[in-house]
Order: sequence, then structure tokens, then C-alpha cells
Amino acid sequence: MQKVKVLAGHIAFFFGALGILWLLLILAACIPNKALKGHMEQSALSYKEKEAFSFEKGARFWSISDNYADAILLNISWNMGKVQENDGINPVWASLDTCYYDGGDFGENAGLYLNVIDDKVEANTDYTRYWHGSAMFVRLLHLIMDVKGMKWAGLVATLFLAALTVGILIRHKHYDLAGALVLSMAAVEIWNIRLSLEYQPAFLIAFMLCPLYLYGERKKEQLLTYLSVLGGTLISFFDFLTTETVVLVLPLLLVVAVRGAENRLEDFKKNVKMLFWCGVSWFFAYGGAFLVKWTAASLATGENKFAAAFSSAGERMAGGLGTEGTVTFPLRIPAAVGANLTVLFGGEKRMDVPRVLIGLVVSLLILGSLFYLFYRKKGNKTALRLLGILGSVVLLRYMMLSNHSYLHEFFTYRALICPVFALLAGMTMFFRDPGGNK
Repeated sequence: MQKVKVLAGHIAFFFGALGILWLLLILAACIPNKALKGHMEQSALSYKEKEAFSFEKGARFWSISDNYADAILLNISWNMGKVQENDGINPVWASLDTCYYDGGDFGENAGLYLNVIDDKVEANTDYTRYWHGSAMFVRLLHLIMDVKGMKWAGLVATLFLAALTVGILIRHKHYDLAGALVLSMAAVEIWNIRLSLEYQPAFLIAFMLCPLYLYGERKKEQLLTYLSVLGGTLISFFDFLTTETVVLVLPLLLVVAVRGAENRLEDFKKNVKMLFWCGVSWFFAYGGAFLVKWTAASLATGENKFAAAFSSAGERMAGGLGTEGTVTFPLRIPAAVGANLTVLFGGEKRMDVPRVLIGLVVSLLILGSLFYLFYRKKGNKTALRLLGILGSVVLLRYMMLSNHSYLHEFFTYRALICPVFALLAGMTMFFRDPGGNK
């Protein structure tokens, strides 16, 4: 009976959270387009002449700005208000049947500009496989700023939440873990999420959840599965499939690292069970949010929205989307990992094996030197094993969605913040005495 109550509680929490998010999106869709047109025109104009993907800082892949995804997001958000004003569509329908004008031969960036300035342009591309929850903030913030201001606001908010997490670690005297988190953020150049709106939701959500996980794990472990439901729901609602694993893995890494540092980790199996149920909770919330969207959109439009969604999922796993003739499917699985490591080490092309090997060797030499200088005691085996399991989730994701991870390594590489932190946090376990002090 207790298990049934817990399950029912998690299901109710999922539908409650998704219902609130959906309601807020509907309310945002009710904002008249004329109220945000001035700033939206400025945003559309800023993308008009840009390439779909542009280098903002030299030729490094980590400096690529995804103007294509941003143009689609802004296009969809504008269209939510446009179809109501021009076609008399209700905001509930507008939040479900998410379409945009693709610009024809001119491309998505020009399509955004034409859609904003010309009321006669009609949406011609269906994109209902995502919730596009970020459109809520796009519409709201365009009342007071354009997209450039929104990008900076997103970066500032992310850094503020990250600083809050670092502050909590310092408050509990985990100076080494705080340093490990900062170094992990620097390793993936976290400041470059300013380059695109679509890079930001995963990190905003992750760093919003980190303090909650750190608080919840000290109060009641059951709170962690509820937070995992919340994380899965939020990332499914706001993200375009970028670095979704960070939302779950990074907070759990912090929980394991803190518990290991304070010698509060009990037996290995019990903690694996805790991580497992957090993963299950996140996964079903993440997938469940998609299923609700596809079901609701199918009912609203009378069209089968599942077919296109599953076709897109297959492309991201097995192929299509431009990889034919470059890397065959079996080789693309390890290549997806290599491509993301290439970006991490400052690569200027999709795959640079020598750069990856040199980067790994140099990193191991630096970490080995630190280990030699500061090694004090044997590390907490339970913590080390759990950190290793969690850190490998990101690499597993690269291999499972190999096509997506290979093609979009210029933003998926940021999920490496998790294995980098797992490695650094694991090293700190060797720099402490048995009492958990540095």
C-alpha cells in the first residue's frame, strides 16, 4: 500500500507540474503580439543576415552560435500570438500546434523576419514534437528587451544559480568540491551558453535544482525522486534536446560527492538503488511530458503527431540528417564521443583524433601530478564507484543518440561538465583524511 501511495504521489506531482507549466505557456500565448512587436522586430532583424550556424569566437567549435534553433524558437513563439489574432485560434490550441514559417528558399532566419513583419505569411512547418516551453519566456521578455538582452539575462541567471550552489558547498566547508564545480564549468566554457537561447534551459534548470537536491538529501531521501520528476518534466518542457542529462546527473553527482566527503554514504547497493529510482523518476517524467504533448496535439488537430516524433527520434539515434557518406553507423557510436571530446579540447573540426589523444594525455599528466602531490588517504570506494557510474551516463547518451551527438557536438559537449566534475570530485576523495577533513 505504501508503494502505491508513493507511486500515486509521483504521478500526481508530474501532472501537477506539467499542468502549471502548460497553463503559464497558454497565458504567455495570450499576450498580444502588438505589445512585443517592437522588440521582436529587433530580434528578427538581428538574425536576418546571419548563417544558420556561425562562429562567434574564431574557428573553435565551442564558439558556434545556433542561430537556426533560436530563429525557430522565436518564430514559433511569435506564431502562437499570430494565429490567434489572424485566425481566431484559441491560446490552448496555439500552445499545442506549434508551427512556424521556414522562409522557403531563404531559410529559417529570413523566415523569422518575414513572419514578424508580414501578417500574410503563414506557418508551413510543423514542429509539435517539442513543447517549446521557452516560448513562454520569449514572449514575456520581449515586452522589455530583444533577443540579445535575453541571452545575457539567461547567462547571468545561470551564473547566479551556479554561484548559489558553490556558496552552499563552501558553507559546508567543501572548498575542494566547490573548486571542482567551478573548474568543471570552466572546462566546458559555460559562458558560451550566451551564444544561443537554446543552450541555456538545461543549465538554468540544472543549477536551479542543485541547491534543492543538496537541501533535500539532508532532509528526506524521498525528496530526491520528486525532484527528479520535476527535473524530467522541466527539461522536456523547455529544451530542444541539447544537454538534457545535465539536469539529472549534475545534482546527483553533487549529492554523492557531498555524502562521500562527509562519510555519509552507506552500502553501495543502497545508494545504487537511490540513483536508480531517481533515474526512473526522471526518465518517465521526461518521456511522459512528450507523450502528453503528442497526445494533446493529436487530439487538438486531428492529426497523428506520434509518427513524426518517432521518426525524428530514429534519425537522432541511427542516422540521417546529413551524416551519410561521412561516418557509418557502427563507427559513429565511438565517433560521437570523440567528436564531443574534440570540442572540449578546443577543436576546429568535427573530429580531431590527435587533438583528443593529446588532450587526454595532458589532462592525465596534470591530474596525476596533483594526485602525487596531494594524495593522503585511500579514497571512499563507494563514492568513487557511484561517481563513475553517474559520470558515464553522459557518454552513454552520446552513444545511444550517436547521430545527434555527432552532428551537434558544438553544444552537446557541454554535458561533459558531468564526467569532468565526477573525475575531479573523485580525486578530492583521496585528498581527505578518514574523518572527511581536508
